[in-house]
Amino acid sequence: MKKNILFTFLIVTLVAVHNLFFAQNSREKPKIFTAKEIKDGAEINEPGKFFAGDNPDFSSFEFDDSKWKNQEFALKKNYTKDHPYWVRFYFKIDSTLINEPLCFDVKQVGASEIYLNGKKVQSIGKIGDSKTRVFKIKNDVPQLFSLHNTDVNVLAIRFLPIVNEKKTAINYSPVALDVELASANEFMEENIEMTEGFNFIAMLICGVFSALGFIHLLLFLFYRKAVYNLYFSIYNLSIGLLSYMVLSFYQMTDPDSVDLYSFLSFLAILLFGASLTGFVNTLFGRTKIRLKIMLGIAAALLLLYYFSAKSAVGILVFYIFFVWFESLYLIIRAMIRREKSAFIVGGGILTFFAIIILAIIANILDSMNIALPSIFSGDAFGTFVLVLIIISFPISISAYLGWQFASTNLSLTKQLDEVNRLSDINLKQEQEKQQILQDQNDLLEKQVDERTFELQKEKQKTENLLLNILPHEVAEELKENGSSEAKYYDEVTVLFTDFVNFTQSSEKLGAEKMLVELNECFTAFDLIMEKHGLEKIKTIGDAYLAVCGLPLKNENHAYQTTLVALDIIQFIEERKKTNPNALDIRIGINSGSLIAGIVGVKKFAYDIWGDTVNTAARMEQNSEKGKINISESTYQLIHDKVICEYRGKIHTKGKGDMDMYFALEIKD
Repeated sequence: MKKNILFTFLIVTLVAVHNLFFAQNSREKPKIFTAKEIKDGAEINEPGKFFAGDNPDFSSFEFDDSKWKNQEFALKKNYTKDHPYWVRFYFKIDSTLINEPLCFDVKQVGASEIYLNGKKVQSIGKIGDSKTRVFKIKNDVPQLFSLHNTDVNVLAIRFLPIVNEKKTAINYSPVALDVELASANEFMEENIEMTEGFNFIAMLICGVFSALGFIHLLLFLFYRKAVYNLYFSIYNLSIGLLSYMVLSFYQMTDPDSVDLYSFLSFLAILLFGASLTGFVNTLFGRTKIRLKIMLGIAAALLLLYYFSAKSAVGILVFYIFFVWFESLYLIIRAMIRREKSAFIVGGGILTFFAIIILAIIANILDSMNIALPSIFSGDAFGTFVLVLIIISFPISISAYLGWQFASTNLSLTKQLDEVNRLSDINLKQEQEKQQILQDQNDLLEKQVDERTFELQKEKQKTENLLLNILPHEVAEELKENGSSEAKYYDEVTVLFTDFVNFTQSSEKLGAEKMLVELNECFTAFDLIMEKHGLEKIKTIGDAYLAVCGLPLKNENHAYQTTLVALDIIQFIEERKKTNPNALDIRIGINSGSLIAGIVGVKKFAYDIWGDTVNTAARMEQNSEKGKINISESTYQLIHDKVICEYRGKIHTKGKGDMDMYFALEIKD
């Protein structure tokens, strides 16, 4: 035990002495960089002059830093306080690099100002107080410079570190300050080439897998029973997200983005594992208990990340390894059981693991300095291997889904053929049934048409009969409502006609001839009424009653009624010329108001009531053979258009003396 302690002490002492006397960087012992080193990028990782404090003079070339201690300025442990630190490093270049464009490639956890021989070369971020400082990881494009001789140069760095930072799941930089001196031409060409290639590959992977993810998500939404489509969709989306996060980390310059990028990367890897175990267990698992446990662990890890990100990341690594081996076990077991789908999916899984194992073996051989064929070295082969690892499993799953679709399609085709065969049989039977039904329908339709025609015919007869009894408007009201209310009309004209000496003429001619005479006269009267818009009310024996101005209002009701009376007188006069047995007639007209409506329920009739009707009857009774006797009210309405003869006041039964007029003819 004592020997071991002594041996350790000697080793540490020798290292300290070596650093103190042989490795200290100073103005007298500068680091000399060759063209080959700078072409590949010379990393400045030796101890340099280090001081915890701030003074503008520290950037000067002439400043005496002999009292500063030599220390590895890259280590995070050297930066414990929230204030600027200074680092000074001396170096030379060989003569081949004189006047060649150079640059400092700086990556940091803080903000810095870079000085070369007392002149500020570039600033990365901004050094200031807690309100004005701006932290930055790197500059997108470094500042170029050139050296004109092989003299000693001093690189002075004013550096403000990020201290007391939140602990994140990803230690995105193992050092606080990393400085590399590089040839500007080589750096730019390599950086542009790598950035373009890296961006292309990352975005290609992100785009392809994201598109696959959304396609399979739509497939799941259309057919919810295929849960494996959901898992495969999440699997592809997780790879797309992870590739985008790798690109984001590569291009990241703001330290504040680390927490978000770390969580999204953790989420992508977690979804990758959960979707892989979900997919494989759905296809090949015998029980769902293990799947529920694995998904539960994934949910617990997501919750744990909130409380302890590093613990969650550590457990996630074991979770992913377990998912891989679980998937391998389930697929191999399914292949042993000779499940067809296992050989398709298993091919991709086994290829995935085989490539990873070969890559590990190649790295081990390379670390042992065992020569490998040139084809296995270089960035192109590494990129090819990476792409093959990423796409092997999705390609196998896509092949499985294609096989399943083809199998389902083939099965459906066979079922469709059988359905078509049975459908042809059923179709013939159905056609026979349809023909029988069609014949029956045709017969029924013919009978229905015949019955409908008969009903329409009878209905028309009924309507015509109803219109012969009632005015058209009243008949429509009766059909719609089942009843018709009596209405008051304030401006109408009533016409009464009566044959003179009807009783004596009946005895002379006989009942049968008199009935023929009445029918011919009343038929002519009906036509005259229709011509002038009067509404026939009824016939009472040899009397004829009509009215104008209802049910539709007519402003010329008195004049129209007078025209009717004149046409009736003319008809009778013409008839007397050809028929010696023609009857003489007298007419009475009165204008005023009345009530009209339907009388009774059975054998109902449309009738009119009121003093106007009674007065019209009195006008007819006091008229003379072949004359039209009108009342004062009618005279006042027509005297401007009709020539009238005043008869004076005539005593009327129940009315007393009344002014009466004979309507003679229409004025020119």
